[in-house]
Amino acid sequence: MKRTASALVAWIMATAALTPAVAQETEKHQEQVTFERPDFVTLQTSGDTMTVSVQGKAGNPDFLYKRQVTLASDAPVVTKERQADWDFDLPFKNRKRHVRRPKNKVRLHAFGLGLVSALQAPQGMDTDLGASYEVMGPTLEWAYYPGNSPLNLSIGVGLNWKNYRMTGHTRFLKQDGQVTLGSYPEGADVKFSRLKVFSWTMPVMLNYDLSRDWDFSIGPVVNFNTHASLKTRYTLNGEKYKETEKELHQNRVTVDLMAHLSFRSIGFYAKYAPCKVLNTEWGPDFRALSFGMTLWW
Repeated sequence: MKRTASALVAWIMATAALTPAVAQETEKHQEQVTFERPDFVTLQTSGDTMTVSVQGKAGNPDFLYKRQVTLASDAPVVTKERQADWDFDLPFKNRKRHVRRPKNKVRLHAFGLGLVSALQAPQGMDTDLGASYEVMGPTLEWAYYPGNSPLNLSIGVGLNWKNYRMTGHTRFLKQDGQVTLGSYPEGADVKFSRLKVFSWTMPVMLNYDLSRDWDFSIGPVVNFNTHASLKTRYTLNGEKYKETEKELHQNRVTVDLMAHLSFRSIGFYAKYAPCKVLNTEWGPDFRALSFGMTLWW
């Protein structure tokens, strides 16, 4: 539509600039020419002559149309060139929508920060929602737009950290390779006990441009959980203790279901993880729910 409009505007400007004699002649032989999605529309002047060139059109990239008209000495020159099929969308640039969308777009998202809660956890595993958090790191994604639709499909790769913290009287322990729940030594001043899972993520999202400023996305996020660790801190008899453990037998691949709504560069997301976080032969059986904000997403 935008290319067609550009061609029509170019032709109107050329026609409006005709000398009176030529204009009168044009009125006798009116002609309307429409070019659907031209590749290039060029207006070139030489003396009192303007040449209108149209290169390419829908279904025929080799199409060429030229027309010469006589114009007044003060007629303007307009050159129009199509947008590229590839576009790179950085999070810090102006994100105004264009009617003409590229077929392919590479987008870089900055980060997200939210709260995470353990669901269906065993008794005693009381994670503190206010202290448990999720961090979504930079995500690079490729999006495909079918035609000029506001709907697009994207796939990407990014980073993710989930931290499940307990600040009560129960802590995470690793005994004989097994992650269990236990109590602190009597008289201990508890700081926290947390389970952290690091993941490489692959979001596969269905996105819809609601308007020029609003976007909505929904879809699965595949997590490749490459690392998990425990850390517990407490003070006993004036001495500080820190206990750390690795190799926790986390499930290597899990899937989150994510919904995301953004206004310009600020967004809100929610994720539900129906998959078990740990291999239940080696640790507690629980799932996860997280929600929070994104910036430049």
